[in-house]
Amino acid sequence: MKKIRYGMIGFGGIGENRIAKEGFALDRGRFGKHPVADLVVAWDPNPAREEAAKALGVGWSTTGEAILDDPTIDAVVIASNNRTHAQWGKAALEKGKHVLLEKPAGVNRKEVKELYELAKAKGLSLGVDHMMTKNEYNILARDLIEKGELGDVSSIVLHMEFDYGLTPAEAASWRCNDPLELGGPIGDVGSHCFYMAEFLLGSKISELSCVYTPKTATFNVEAGAYIKFKLESGVEGVARVAFDQRRGSLDGTLKNLGYEVYGTKGFIEGKGVMFQLSGHDDEPVALSLTAHIGGEVGELVPAQITNIYASQVAEHAQSILDKRPLSGEGAVRNLEQILLSHESAQEGGSLKKM
Repeated sequence: MKKIRYGMIGFGGIGENRIAKEGFALDRGRFGKHPVADLVVAWDPNPAREEAAKALGVGWSTTGEAILDDPTIDAVVIASNNRTHAQWGKAALEKGKHVLLEKPAGVNRKEVKELYELAKAKGLSLGVDHMMTKNEYNILARDLIEKGELGDVSSIVLHMEFDYGLTPAEAASWRCNDPLELGGPIGDVGSHCFYMAEFLLGSKISELSCVYTPKTATFNVEAGAYIKFKLESGVEGVARVAFDQRRGSLDGTLKNLGYEVYGTKGFIEGKGVMFQLSGHDDEPVALSLTAHIGGEVGELVPAQITNIYASQVAEHAQSILDKRPLSGEGAVRNLEQILLSHESAQEGGSLKKM
């Protein structure tokens, strides 16, 4: 079977540990070969990252442009800092490469809309890494909700609160130091809350309002946010996100990353399911999905576990093989939700329509 040959622009921690090792299954101690995708070459502005790439058997390019000019490369993963996502994405599309972007796809409406239109005009696949929709626990939760097991759903609460940026090194990182990167809690993890609410409930967010939480941390981005939203279905939701909330142990921190969905017959709660984990036995904490229905409490366990990053890469690669390109529409909507949240907070929590 033909495989799609990928290059990667940006080979930091996420690029190496999640996208390369898991997404392309290059951690051979854990995974077999990826069935439809190969990561051939990578580049990062930090030349010290070359050693990490080569240790995984990935070639190294001296420039990002050289990857885009390589006729043997079919597609490019963009895993650089947020402010360069759209720039590299546009350059790749102009060279005829399919693109899989880390989220957010860009930092302003104009550049992300241009990506969407360019991919459409060229018939190229434009994907964004909304990998939590590939988590088997989240798929199980979605299916349970869709079948009506909770009755009429009234609300959803999603929470991604932890500590990041409280050390000098973290505070100096692009994620915490430059608000224009959209790397603070709203752009970094609020973005996950938005697409996951839509995924779980099968409806799009129609309006939202947001306030920033009190700030005592010294980094430059917002410390946290409380976001209220409504879906087209009428269901209401809340997203709580923060970089200044300690949760004690690693277990407490990771299991806090989850959601509750409430209906007339009961509710479900997912723990650890809003993170970079898939549910493999060798991961640092066990994921869980608990149903409270009709006075009974039960643990819901998926029939199988698939890696969320490998599934994300497979979806993009398969869309190329099938000549059914991904549109990137979700990337446009997700950025709009991030920007509206900031605009609402800067106006004291004003209501914003999508």
